[in-house]
Amino acid sequence: MIENEALFTLFLLFWGMVVIAGSPLFSTLVALNVPKKDKGTALTIVNCIGFSITILSIQFVSNLYHTTNSTFVYLLLPIGPVIGLISLKEKQKI
Repeated sequence: MIENEALFTLFLLFWGMVVIAGSPLFSTLVALNVPKKDKGTALTIVNCIGFSITILSIQFVSNLYHTTNSTFVYLLLPIGPVIGLISLKEKQKI
């Protein structure tokens, strides 16, 4: 059982805002860096990959949660975005 539900709820709200803000930024990066004739295809592929990763990660974390009965499995979720930020930083030299 979650010991501090208010803290967990705040974490989920923050996480949701960060994830929602990242999607249009990533789509903009794709749209700006592909040839004009390929923009629709590139955005479609990126959205399909994004939804696939989302579905798979939700299923994985849900199954892991029920298998281990631990709330700490949610700490696996930030790994992907952190790797993405590191990659963007190296690419853009922020």
